[in-house]
Amino acid sequence: MNDFMSRASLAGAVDLSSLRKPDPVAAAANAQSAQSAPAIKVPDLVALGNEANIKNFVTISQAVPVLIDFFADDLEQSVTLSSKLESGIRALAGKIFLLRVNSQTEPTVAQAFGVKEVPSVVAMIKGQPIPLFEGDQTQETINTVLERLLQVAAENGVSGLLETSDEYSEPVEPELPPMHKQAYEAINAGDYLAAVNAYEMALKENPADAIAKAGLAQAKLLVRTQEIDFEKVLASSPVDFDATVLKADACVAVGHAEQGYQTILTRFAIADKDEREKLRKHLLELFEVSPPDAPELAQARRALAALLY
Repeated sequence: MNDFMSRASLAGAVDLSSLRKPDPVAAAANAQSAQSAPAIKVPDLVALGNEANIKNFVTISQAVPVLIDFFADDLEQSVTLSSKLESGIRALAGKIFLLRVNSQTEPTVAQAFGVKEVPSVVAMIKGQPIPLFEGDQTQETINTVLERLLQVAAENGVSGLLETSDEYSEPVEPELPPMHKQAYEAINAGDYLAAVNAYEMALKENPADAIAKAGLAQAKLLVRTQEIDFEKVLASSPVDFDATVLKADACVAVGHAEQGYQTILTRFAIADKDEREKLRKHLLELFEVSPPDAPELAQARRALAALLY
């Protein structure tokens, strides 16, 4: 679910420069492929998101940009903004999907996306969230942001189309291996220690299980950050090992992976031999949480190698 990043002004939203720009030739090929692909059928262009179904919309963001409206029904400006967003999305006829998340009933999702004010609007392209703006905006401003969002999405090879259809049906997901299923259910229930145990059992059965290895790293991260004050930790300036790895954990947990890696690498440069080894092991575990092709992961691996050798 983050990066889940610093708050952005409206001007920053229109810029949307935080997205990594792909090779122009590859982007053109991806755009042409997306245009020739059949439209993706959905029951509606607007949906209500929650912790259980958020991954479905991460998948949709591979094809079209997903706009996430973090709203509250008891705030007049939020209700007004939601209406404008829906109007703008429907006018685009399937080029952007609108996901509405009630920040009062889904605080975990709001926290994962770094939402501090309501209403807040976040975009998601290829699973990467980009904070757009907070508070109500004019319809003209919203339309400008949506147009720019489509441009940046196309530059990143995301230019598919959605089609509303009664034929839509939920995709059938393959059955998870028993220990994976147990871990997944434990995470959904908030029992992160049980998830750790389940993934450890999965790795005992199959030490080469890369998914279990990544799941274990994620579950351990959830355990370590379950009770922390994220705002306080993220604003801290660590001066020892414990404070360093805590801030790194917090950064990765909210999607600031690059900042989390750098927190450890900065401490690594001045640490003694014993502490360096502990920092190295912790950093390698955090690497497991990131997608293998994440640019910040490759950069951090190179930086670690340079410090080691």
